[in-house]
Amino acid sequence: MNTLIRRRDDLRLLEGTEVEVSGRVKEFRRHEKRRDLDTLLLTNLIVTPTPVGESVFLEHLWLLQRQLKKIKLHSEQGKRIKFIGIVYSYKRLGGKSVDRGLFNLTDFGIKPLKYENPNH
Repeated sequence: MNTLIRRRDDLRLLEGTEVEVSGRVKEFRRHEKRRDLDTLLLTNLIVTPTPVGESVFLEHLWLLQRQLKKIKLHSEQGKRIKFIGIVYSYKRLGGKSVDRGLFNLTDFGIKPLKYENPNH
C-alpha cells in the first residue's frame, strides 16, 4: 500500500533520510539578480527512502539548478529525471514567503547527492 504525501511539510517524517527521487522537469526559472539562485520545478515526484521504503508522492518541488549541476545531472523540460538525495529542513526567509505569511516557518526540501547516468 502506497502512502500519499502532497505537501513538503509532510517530508518532516523523512528528514535526514536518503531517498531516491524521480520527477518530471516542468519549468526553469531564472533569478532576476543572482544566477546561483536559478531554480527548476519538478512535478509528479515519487520519493522512495533507500535502500528500502514505501514510496510517497509529491505534487511539486523546486530545486536550485546549481545542485543538479554539482552532481552532473543535466535536465530538459518535459523529461523525467532520477537522483539520490537527502531530505533536509530550512527556514523560509524571504521572497514570496513574506507575501504569503510563511516567513520564518520551517519547510522541507531534498538535496541531490548523486546521479548515476543509466547510459554509461
